[in-house]
Amino acid sequence: MLIRQVRPVDAASGRAPASPVDLRLQDGAIAERAPELAADPGEEVLEGGGALALPGLWDQHVHTGQLAQAHARLDTTGAGSVGVILERVRAELALRRDSAVDPGQALIGFGHRLVDFAVPPTVPALDEATGAVPTVLIGGDAHHAWLNSAALLALGVPPRDGILAEEEWFALAPRLPELPGVAEAVATGSAMMQRQALQRGVVGLTDMEWGRPWETWPRRRPRLRIRTAVYPEELAAAPGPTGTVLDERGLVTMGPLKVIVDGALGSHSAYTRDTYTDGHGYAGRGVLSVGPEALREALTRARAQGLTAAVHAIGDAAAQVALAAIGAVGIEARIEHAQMLTDDDVDAMAALGVVASVQPAHLLDDRDATESIWPGHGAQAFRLRDLLAAGVELALGSDSPVAPLDPWLAMAAAVHRSADDRPGWHPEQQLQPREALAASTDGVTALRPGGPADVVLLEHGEDLFADVALGPDGLMVGTAAREAAQRLRETDVLATVVAGRLEAQR
Repeated sequence: MLIRQVRPVDAASGRAPASPVDLRLQDGAIAERAPELAADPGEEVLEGGGALALPGLWDQHVHTGQLAQAHARLDTTGAGSVGVILERVRAELALRRDSAVDPGQALIGFGHRLVDFAVPPTVPALDEATGAVPTVLIGGDAHHAWLNSAALLALGVPPRDGILAEEEWFALAPRLPELPGVAEAVATGSAMMQRQALQRGVVGLTDMEWGRPWETWPRRRPRLRIRTAVYPEELAAAPGPTGTVLDERGLVTMGPLKVIVDGALGSHSAYTRDTYTDGHGYAGRGVLSVGPEALREALTRARAQGLTAAVHAIGDAAAQVALAAIGAVGIEARIEHAQMLTDDDVDAMAALGVVASVQPAHLLDDRDATESIWPGHGAQAFRLRDLLAAGVELALGSDSPVAPLDPWLAMAAAVHRSADDRPGWHPEQQLQPREALAASTDGVTALRPGGPADVVLLEHGEDLFADVALGPDGLMVGTAAREAAQRLRETDVLATVVAGRLEAQR
């Protein structure tokens, strides 16, 4: 493929040349870059028309199986009580009856947060609203699910009164396609997910789904790059070291071992050094799902198999446990989320060369909850500037479906750190647009010969990645940061090329 007349943006500087160039893509790589290149006989030509050209964007943390179901799910986002959720469930079931949907088809919901509830959800309450329809309502952080008796029975789970959380839920999540209608929804949703990602300029995902995604992705004929994670219980079945190619086109590769050390803020399970409370009766330090010894053992096995590691740690105590194990084993690793960190944690990540795989859009949702349940600890949250200043590599993602699979939203959140009219939350941690971009391209900083043939074309935007001006206090000028974030959110992708193939075009 020959891409004509584009202005490649350097992800490290945010600048693009004034004069356009041509790019030739061959055998999955950039073969040539020059002011003008003649098209070879039969070569596909994509006219750039002076558009900006970026290295392909990546989302470094996605649960694709969960995301593929999103189009068919009941949205429980923002439901502040059990009663509100049950009203939505009853309304959805009534709508299904009126539209002749198979009454036996499972009802899957997603989005609510336990921290918003004064009264805990119970199985009998859900049974009363749903009857025999298998129903699974998944928390917005994906760390718990509220099932009715019909769903528990269908999945072979013993009767209970309350929710399933953490490891118990994670073990069950891959089995949701066993419920009526879910497998069909996943198949349809997978195609939709890929199309929507490509339209946003995403060329690659790190898939953190449970089960064995390395077996399912090659059968899906993927259109973008996929790195598949493996969890400790499936470690022996991993098909090879990190980087092993798993499909004919070379788009699916083996990714890291994923270990979930603690829970999440929204489920009262982030593991912290200090006690926190949600104001509804909970008080504690969260949940340590995998202890130090078990974590070291899993990381040691992964290192012996040639795998890198991705260790989930949201609370600062979880980060401490994760970093100690990573240092002891000496494995190449990332901390997933790295949401609450002390100065010592930041220093340890820099010393160990641990990557911070962060989802900036989470701070838009967790801002108020953090200040409420961890008063005085907001400065520990999403320390993007501190990590970068310490020399820690940043890798941005979404944790979709927890947040939208949208790298432009992630970059905007990293730049402004606000989703409303309020000033940015802890603006000392804001990133410049070019820094957010550099953390979104899987380490590829420029479109140069020899690099991957993954290219994204954008509408003209001279100031899209320009540095935001600083005020006398050394922080970004608030209005300028807000405007920069808004430009990122409104970015219009013209075309996305993956491994030299045009996969999306406006």
